[in-house]
Amino acid sequence: MRKLRPKSDQSLDLLLDTLCNVFGGIILISCLLALLTNHQPATLHDPTETSGSQGRLLAERIEAAKSELAGLQKLNLKMKDSGQDKLQTLTHERDALQATQDRLRKLQAAQMNADTGSAKNPAGDLTEIHAEIKALDQRLVDAKARKEAAEKKAGDLAAQIQSLRSKLTAEDETHVEHVRFPKEREITKSAANVLLKYGALYPLFNSSGEKYSGITRVMKGGEDFEAIPKKAEGIPMSNLDTVRRLLASHKRAGVYVSLCVYPDSFETFRALKVLILEAGLDYGFDVYPEHFIITFSPKGISPAPL
Repeated sequence: MRKLRPKSDQSLDLLLDTLCNVFGGIILISCLLALLTNHQPATLHDPTETSGSQGRLLAERIEAAKSELAGLQKLNLKMKDSGQDKLQTLTHERDALQATQDRLRKLQAAQMNADTGSAKNPAGDLTEIHAEIKALDQRLVDAKARKEAAEKKAGDLAAQIQSLRSKLTAEDETHVEHVRFPKEREITKSAANVLLKYGALYPLFNSSGEKYSGITRVMKGGEDFEAIPKKAEGIPMSNLDTVRRLLASHKRAGVYVSLCVYPDSFETFRALKVLILEAGLDYGFDVYPEHFIITFSPKGISPAPL
């Protein structure tokens, strides 16, 4: 007998296709997510930045230890002075209490040996004397306890200061750096002077050969003048095009770069040195104190190239 086929509207083939497609899409998305999470670019750390941050952290720890040591030394001196005053006060108080106690005991003994036929009953006076003696004894014990506590605190403070000194000495020994400056060469070229202050460049002459407007020139007689950089009017290192044009003009003129470095511009000096070497120029440098005013003269001597 011939079997009847199910009607087309009752077939489950479409439902099975839909489920397979959804399940396959989920598996594909999971694989893609696993690949994306596992593929992470490695981060490179500059060893110079790491060592620099460690050096700054070490310097901060040394400065903190020095500040704490100075504070503890002041506190120690103050404690010693106040401790001596307190000890003297407590000693005088103890002596006074001891004298009062002896006097009261003598008075008690004298009244006990007095005539019993006297009309006055000394019982009440003896009770008051006993109470006063007891209070004085308690005050004497308290004074001794305060004295011992002050001596113990002074000893603990001295031990803490000694420990901090030992730590500071150890930190200083680890922070010592031995620096050797390169040997200077004979001066055979003219110098193009550039001041590094406020984290910027202040050349005496710009790339066009004109006097740089960011420097105030104070004439001292003849051709000598003092060069005073104007704050916020220097050439920042972020303006690489201007810096490279300045170095290129020095290269064409056949001179070497003479750098006058102030303490607030050491980072600028390091960055500029890279560009100077990149331009194929020689350079020399000298370091000046923060508020030092440099006098330039045609007969003056610039730092020799390294």
